[in-house]
Amino acid sequence: MAAPVDGPAPFSRRQFYEALRESGEAVSIEEDSLEAFNRRVFGFNRFVVDTVVNPTADVLGEWLPGPVKTAGHNVYSNLIEPEFIVTNLMADDHRQALISTQRFLINSTVGLGGIFDPASQLGLRRREVEFAEGLCAAGLSPGSYVVLPLIGPTNTTSAGLVAGFFAVEWWLLSWISPAVATADLVIDLSASAASLRYARDLPADGGGVEPYQAQRADYHDYIRKGCAVPRAPAR
Repeated sequence: MAAPVDGPAPFSRRQFYEALRESGEAVSIEEDSLEAFNRRVFGFNRFVVDTVVNPTADVLGEWLPGPVKTAGHNVYSNLIEPEFIVTNLMADDHRQALISTQRFLINSTVGLGGIFDPASQLGLRRREVEFAEGLCAAGLSPGSYVVLPLIGPTNTTSAGLVAGFFAVEWWLLSWISPAVATADLVIDLSASAASLRYARDLPADGGGVEPYQAQRADYHDYIRKGCAVPRAPAR
């Protein structure tokens, strides 16, 4: 039986960033012990966005039919659903973990591998809890700020968890087919690169603050807000 859906809407990093920029709030400077490394990776990510991601997205956006783009979005959304099973459990939100489990099972079978999204039509709406938020809810430190190639801003503890999660996911899928496991990894990395598109929306000067510092402050503000989001009591 499908779990009921109520409570606050899922918290989205992308939506938070957009709202933060629209608010016009001042950008603060945050501690950054890995700044030299992070700046190099930030430059690489922006290069990928400008030379690969944006041109590809512009071409595909013009030529791909709407239903094809929707199907691609649905497939990726289904592939990352197991992440929210884990992170909601870390946040001690068993109900939302159950919803993500139901979504993944329904969309992977009835939805033909995630091409369709019947789970949403059944009222199953997931809560997007990132690894950093799960750590915060569990009372653990997220670690130092770090920028990863093709992934973007995160923190050292979350980066380790994500790497472990990808490794386990690849290992499990390799039992089905090494080709499927490799394709899943390529899709995950490609989608992560595509998610970096918001970087080009950063202001050129940010009111006196350069884009790197603005993105770093956005991430820290996101973590503070994400950790403050009320969690439903475990059931």
